[in-house]
Amino acid sequence: MNILFWFIKIITYLPVRILYPTIIKGKKNFIKGKSILVGNHQSNADPILVFTFFWRKMNYLSKKELMNNKLTNWFFSKMGCIPVNRQKVDLSTIKLSLKALKDNKTLVIFPEGGRREESFSEDIKNGASMFALKTNSPIVPMYFVKKPRLFRFNKLIIGEPIYLDETLVGDTSKENLEKVSQIIEHTMLDLKAKYVKHKK
Repeated sequence: MNILFWFIKIITYLPVRILYPTIIKGKKNFIKGKSILVGNHQSNADPILVFTFFWRKMNYLSKKELMNNKLTNWFFSKMGCIPVNRQKVDLSTIKLSLKALKDNKTLVIFPEGGRREESFSEDIKNGASMFALKTNSPIVPMYFVKKPRLFRFNKLIIGEPIYLDETLVGDTSKENLEKVSQIIEHTMLDLKAKYVKHKK
C-alpha cells in the first residue's frame, strides 16, 4: 500500500473541492479494471483535479519536466505519474504505460499533447489509441466544461466508454491509430457540442 499516495489524497481532497467547486456527472461510466481515461486539457490544474476527485489509484502521463530531479521524480512516481517527452515518446514511457494497463489500472491521458485555450480541439496525438489497441483497453472520455479557475463552479462530464472493434485489437498500423484517434476526437467533440447546446 502506498501510504504517501493516500495521505496526499486525503489532505488535498477538501481544500481542492473548495477551491475548485466541480460537479461530476457520469461517474457510472467509470470502469473497474483497465481503462484509458482521456480528457481535454485547458489548465495546469486539470491533472490535480482528476487526482483529487476520484478515490482510486490511477497512472498519469505527465510531462517529464515535472520529474527532472531525484526528489520530484520520487514524489510524482509515488503519485502515479509516468514521465513523457512530449517531443518524442521514449520506450520507457511506453513500457510503463502498458504495464499499468496490464496490471488492470486506469491510465490518464490528455491526448491534445498540451494545454489548449479551446475546450477541445482536433488533431490529437495517437498515444491513447496505441495503448488501447495494444491492450484492448476501453477508452473513457472526460470533459471539463470550463477552464478550471479558483472558486468558479464547473462541471466534469464522464462520457460512455468506447470499446474497440475486436478486429482492430493488436494492430497498431498507422491506419488503425488514426481511426481510433478519430473516434476519440468525435466523442470528445460530441461532449463539447452537448455542453454548448445545454448552455444556450
